[in-house]
Amino acid sequence: MLTKFAALLLVVTIGQLHAGSHAYDGRHVDVTGRASRPHAGVLTDGTRYERFAVCAGWCMQVVAIGTPAIAAGQTITVHGTYYVHKNLGGFVLHGIEADPGSL
Repeated sequence: MLTKFAALLLVVTIGQLHAGSHAYDGRHVDVTGRASRPHAGVLTDGTRYERFAVCAGWCMQVVAIGTPAIAAGQTITVHGTYYVHKNLGGFVLHGIEADPGSL
C-alpha cells in the first residue's frame, strides 16, 4: 500500500509548476513555501474558503475550502490538486486547490 501511495505523491517546486503548468494540470501535487497574503472569503454558494499564496522563489495561488488558520510568513506544505484554470463560483483559480482538511 505504501508503494502505491508513493507513486501518487508528486512533490514539485513552485518554479516547476510555473514552467510546465499544463503538464501538471489536474494532478495532485505537494509544494512547500511561505504563506503570503491570506484572505478569507465566501463563494457564491455560501461556502467559506481561505485564499493565499505559497511562495518559494515563485508564488502560487492556493485556495482551501473551509477556514484553516493560515498566517502570513508561516512555512507550509500544501497538498492538493493543481489547476491551470478552475472556476470556483466567484473567482477563477490558477493554482492549487488544497485537499480538504490538509492544512
